[in-house]
Amino acid sequence: MRPSQVVPLLCLPALLASTSPAAAQPKSSAPPTSAPAPKAARRPRIQRAPSDAMSDKARKLYIEGVAASEQNRWADAYASFVAAWALQKHYTIVGGIGTCELMLQRYRDAAEHLAIYVRELAEDTTATPEEREAAAAAYAQARAEVGAVVVSANVPGAKVLVDGSPVGTTPLVDPVFVEPGPHTITVQHDGHAPKSSAVDVARGGQSERAFELEKLEVSAPPEPAPAPPPPDVAERSSAPIVAGASAAAAGVIAGVVFTLVANAKASSARELHATIKGTNVNEGGVNCTNPAGTEQRQQCNRLRTLVDDRDLFSNLALWSFVGGGAIAVGTLGYWLASPSTPTEKRHVRVVPLVAPGGGGIVAGGVF
Repeated sequence: MRPSQVVPLLCLPALLASTSPAAAQPKSSAPPTSAPAPKAARRPRIQRAPSDAMSDKARKLYIEGVAASEQNRWADAYASFVAAWALQKHYTIVGGIGTCELMLQRYRDAAEHLAIYVRELAEDTTATPEEREAAAAAYAQARAEVGAVVVSANVPGAKVLVDGSPVGTTPLVDPVFVEPGPHTITVQHDGHAPKSSAVDVARGGQSERAFELEKLEVSAPPEPAPAPPPPDVAERSSAPIVAGASAAAAGVIAGVVFTLVANAKASSARELHATIKGTNVNEGGVNCTNPAGTEQRQQCNRLRTLVDDRDLFSNLALWSFVGGGAIAVGTLGYWLASPSTPTEKRHVRVVPLVAPGGGGIVAGGVF
């Protein structure tokens, strides 16, 4: 695995980041530029030649870093290597960065980057045994000053954190390098309960932590509440409906009969009027002027009686229709007040009916 990012160094306390498992772990503070190399450590030598894969600018900066390291100017060499890494992501540059960090006593950072360098160098067929041996020796020096934790998890892609700072995701290729002392390792993944473990690693020591993340139970959405049952509908009595329908029908029939009688009386009055000379019919009243003899007076009286009867039966027909209609409306109201048909399907239509000499209403629909 190759490092993917390095922040260009403007001052020594700046930190280096890479895609190694511990790249995001808190970095140790850089010592002053004049910090001496550890007495027990053998001075490493950067012998790896620049790769042809490097750009011209990155190669120039790498060569400047090698030259500075030859003069024990490790801070200047470190700055050149970091600048080269910003231009070209090549593992050879990481080796130079790790070597400088070792000589500057930034052991945790050095172990992290030299681990990458050793692994990548082993896969490079152009590397010589001497280069591999020198790289392994430098890594061993850095590794002896720090602790390491081998972290594994049953869920790939889980985030690994050391003391709350992310250092990579599972599966990790290299151990997580930490300063000697107590630390808290946390592993978390979406949809799983996070787990943490405390470790206390000695200088040069190593611990292992295997995490078994458990899936969180996803509660099913609540089932919708069942629809309330329809309200109980009291059983409708048919007696009032039958009685009301019968009365309404009787009123309509009576109105029809009275209308026929009134029409008959009117027809007889018209025929009698035609035989009476000098008779005027005005506004339903009869006025016989100068009736001639008893017979004419009798005819006028009979005409007057026919007109009165016509008016009487017309009024009776009208009130029969009105009474039948009122009873029909009352019966309909009772029907709607105790429906047996669902409300959304009920409808009613009332149409007035007017005819010569009478009238009424017609009601229809679904109740």
